[in-house]
Amino acid sequence: MTIMHVACAEAEQFLQAYADRVLTIDEIHAVERHLAVCPHCARCYQFETEVRAQLKRVCDEPCPESLKVRLRNLCAECDCE
Repeated sequence: MTIMHVACAEAEQFLQAYADRVLTIDEIHAVERHLAVCPHCARCYQFETEVRAQLKRVCDEPCPESLKVRLRNLCAECDCE
C-alpha cells in the first residue's frame, strides 16, 4: 500500500511498521513527512519508541534468582499439560 499523502488515521496504522523498519522507502518517506508536520502522530511515534526502549532495557536485565524459584514453583504446581 502506497501512502503518498498520509492522514493521521493512516499514519497511526503504519507507526509500528515504521518503528520496525518494514515499510517500503516511499512509505517511510510519507510517514516521515507526516511526522514532521503532525505533533499528535509525532507524540504517538515517540511513545512507541519509548515503550520499545523500556521493554528492551527490562528484557536485558538478568532475572533475579528469587523470581526464577517462584516461576519454577508455579510450573511445578501447575496441573496443565
